[in-house]
Amino acid sequence: MSQSLVNKFFGTAGVQILGRGLTVILGIVLARTLGPEEFGRYSFILSLIAIAVIPTIAGMPQLLVREIANAQLDKRWGELKGILNWAMGYIVAVSFVVMLLLALAIEVKWIRPDIGNLLWVGLILIPIRGVLARQNALLNGLRFPVLAQLPQGVLTSFFVLVLVGFILLLGFRVDAYFLLQIQIIASLIGLIISAYFVSSKKPKEIKSITAEYNIKQWHKTLLPFTLLAVISTMNNELASVFLGFLADEESVAYFKVAMQGVTLLALGLAAINTVIAPQISRYYRQGDMVATQELLTKSVRLSALTSLPFALLLIFCSKWIVTLLFGVKYLAAAPIITILCIGQVVNVLMGSVGLVLQMTGNEKKALKALSITMIMTVGLLLILVPLYQAVGAAISVTISMIFWNILMFFDVKRNTGLITIFK
Repeated sequence: MSQSLVNKFFGTAGVQILGRGLTVILGIVLARTLGPEEFGRYSFILSLIAIAVIPTIAGMPQLLVREIANAQLDKRWGELKGILNWAMGYIVAVSFVVMLLLALAIEVKWIRPDIGNLLWVGLILIPIRGVLARQNALLNGLRFPVLAQLPQGVLTSFFVLVLVGFILLLGFRVDAYFLLQIQIIASLIGLIISAYFVSSKKPKEIKSITAEYNIKQWHKTLLPFTLLAVISTMNNELASVFLGFLADEESVAYFKVAMQGVTLLALGLAAINTVIAPQISRYYRQGDMVATQELLTKSVRLSALTSLPFALLLIFCSKWIVTLLFGVKYLAAAPIITILCIGQVVNVLMGSVGLVLQMTGNEKKALKALSITMIMTVGLLLILVPLYQAVGAAISVTISMIFWNILMFFDVKRNTGLITIFK
């Protein structure tokens, strides 16, 4: 296994584990402080915001990583500068439209008043997260994966945790409304730090060169990436939204608590994807299939090695872990963790299926698989959530995750000849 891949993986994985660890600690603090109902309300709002952000950033990071990597490889500095300018304008414009539409929905009472009041505060997160996504994609496309992950993945969570801890020490009451304000402050700090990283790492060649724009082609390429990101995010957030509407806030809280632990399993795969995304694009563009396959084989082994031991711990010790970290009142999250772990184990062992399709120009195949999966997820959630609440949501998510991994695996093999699965 190449030393460069391992070094970059552990650097990126270390940052992501640190960030996820901070998120888990923050989740524990908030869950214990707020209780299931208020914590569920806060989590529900964040899920709504995540869906609201979709039009702003959907597909943009994947497009930027691929185009920046290719432009740097071919030394097309004018085009690189152009796509960065275009991406910023696109994000700002779409963010403004989304914020206006949500403000209108709140004003005409299309959204429940108690949720609408919280959503008012969260609107500002839409452009902040959009610009952060652009900065992260730029750094990752230029092969600085650790710096790409730091602002949003680690520093934002760190500042939220510090601010929350400080407020609690002062004896003030913390609720969902107050937490959203803290999220905005922390995100702004992360944005400033990200801007500094971008300023120091951008190729010097683009500073004085005239920007070249290929807007028609970028929009054409962005469309499938956008649909992919929309459906992928919807698949991730639908469970919480359905629980919020069809069950209750406590069910959302139990599901979110379970997700706190289970998402740690995907960190290995997420870290390796961050590292290998520009490399896959470069190797495949150069026609070096041997190097591409070798990279994929090493990457899935590395992610499995770091994820599977933790999966076994979560499956067999879920009750003990939940009780220790969150308290007895969240014990209902234990069976949810076990169910979600099964899907994540399959996700890790199948390798970087979606990433390979996107980086090799087969994003329409990934879009088709995710579209079918989203329809399946909605159907399963409609049937299982009213019957089994959070457990039903976990079953729905797990079945869907296994299904789309299998579909994409065969798409990768059929369209590229590459094998992503662990072997």
